[in-house]
Amino acid sequence: MRKVGTISELWRYPVSSTSGEKLEQCEVTANGVVGDRRFALVDAATGGVAYPERDKRWQRAIFVKSRIVSDGDVEVQVPGHDWWSVDAPRLTEALTAFFEFEVSVRPYERAGSTSADIVFANNRYEVSPLHLLTSASVDHLKAIHPDGDPDRRRFRPNVYLETDADLSGFAELQWIDAHVRLGDIPATVIAPTKRCGFTIIAQDGLENDPEILRNVMKFGNRNMGVYCRPDEPGFISVGEPVFV
Repeated sequence: MRKVGTISELWRYPVSSTSGEKLEQCEVTANGVVGDRRFALVDAATGGVAYPERDKRWQRAIFVKSRIVSDGDVEVQVPGHDWWSVDAPRLTEALTAFFEFEVSVRPYERAGSTSADIVFANNRYEVSPLHLLTSASVDHLKAIHPDGDPDRRRFRPNVYLETDADLSGFAELQWIDAHVRLGDIPATVIAPTKRCGFTIIAQDGLENDPEILRNVMKFGNRNMGVYCRPDEPGFISVGEPVFV
């Protein structure tokens, strides 16, 4: 195996479509980061899960933040408000005012909720394993589109890898089916990450930019980043080396 870089950032998104939280260390299993995408923002009237890339009503979701606190509870922060637990009535009120239609937070069944009166969010997609993105890909996209800002946050990785200097282009797309080691955790690269309209949406410090997705489609066949399945459970940390 050869060293390809160092883990620069780790991210978890406890509530899907929100901005999530940056971590120094995270626990992983075969399903990805523990605690990732446990809850969803839901249109209370229809039960529809937030879909920012297809429904403009939801595009402000990226300005909402979510995190997991020390006791394992999930909290959400709506712009202009404090952090509140996902079951706090004040959170529902704040979300509804922010989106201008009735919004609630519901758990996915995979969140492990056991209460008989829980209303679950409909799964919008299957759980993806660990999502890895390289700085080589971000730099490559910046070279293609120098007037844009292909910030790594647009692509919502779990693992952001600062690649060694000899790697270039959409480097990780060459690793499909390869064995990798993230710190002490062995994993397998199982699929490229197909990008969607979420990549172009404006967020803190980033403007709406359709050219981001157009260039990924043109030069990466719509792919940028990869999904990895950890072969063993364990912990990975910022600063650890990655080998392929």
